[in-house]
Amino acid sequence: MSKMYRMAATTLAAALVLSFNACKKDDPEPEVPQEEFKSVVFNFIELEAHGDHYHETHDTVQVIFGQDGNATKSHYDLHADAVYRLKIVAYDFAGREMQDEFVEEADEHQLFITGAQEGVLDYVYEDANVGVTGRLSTLKPSNGSMTLTAVLRHGLDKSKTTAADWDDANHARFGGSADFTLKFPLHVVEGDHDH
Repeated sequence: MSKMYRMAATTLAAALVLSFNACKKDDPEPEVPQEEFKSVVFNFIELEAHGDHYHETHDTVQVIFGQDGNATKSHYDLHADAVYRLKIVAYDFAGREMQDEFVEEADEHQLFITGAQEGVLDYVYEDANVGVTGRLSTLKPSNGSMTLTAVLRHGLDKSKTTAADWDDANHARFGGSADFTLKFPLHVVEGDHDH
């Protein structure tokens, strides 16, 4: 009986080991989500020119986006004939900042800002041709409020685009897909303008 018991136990153990290994091979690898955001904040920090470089002032316009991709306020003002540093901060669902990942993967990411009236804005990337940090110049007042759309594309063909394409409304032609598409109203005003 003990020999038969040992054979049965050995057979059962071998079957369990084979079954366990088979399950491990059949189970798909869990898919890691690519760049999913809980929230995104655009910080427009006014700059003062000092010779060939700029210093940040304490004047900041902060645009906070909801999960629907729209700004949480209906009105944002920037001064005409000024220079702002745009710093984009993106948070994941655990509250961690993740914008540095875009720069680390600069060959796969680029920001486009569309919807500005002609001759009102100019944007210069400051971060390896990605655009999550850059200098936004307000060249003249806008004619009322503009609705801007900021799109961070992922997986685009960077050999076909340059930093000069920052406002290209046809950015989808560069390929890839949008990591985020955010809309916000912006009014470029002359002097002080509060309301």
